[in-house]
Amino acid sequence: MAASTELDPPVLDVRLRPGGDDLVLDVAGDLVQGTGPLLHAAVSGALDAHPSPRELVMDLSELRFCDSGGLNALVRAHHHARAVGTELRLLNPTTPVAFLLHLTGVAQVLRVSPNPAAARAPEDAP
Repeated sequence: MAASTELDPPVLDVRLRPGGDDLVLDVAGDLVQGTGPLLHAAVSGALDAHPSPRELVMDLSELRFCDSGGLNALVRAHHHARAVGTELRLLNPTTPVAFLLHLTGVAQVLRVSPNPAAARAPEDAP
């Protein structure tokens, strides 16, 4: 029996986490050209369903991989958030994703924070 040479298609999971006055999206999986529209739909849905939050936080602690299409999706999310008066912050990117954000200069345009405690709901804070 021959081993399959096909790769599994990339999967992205984006979930809205309840928390305080800001919106928090947990982003997990692979953010690539093919999954970028899923992130765009989640960002649009979150921003359209809530009165302009002060901040939209994307928790990237479970994001395994990001390519140029994924970077494009993050920049588009930044522009969409700005258009409705909301700031986008990327929280706790994994080491490979943080490296890519810094290497490409995207980390100088978008707010990136390694502090996972910053995304906790106010009632969870010490």
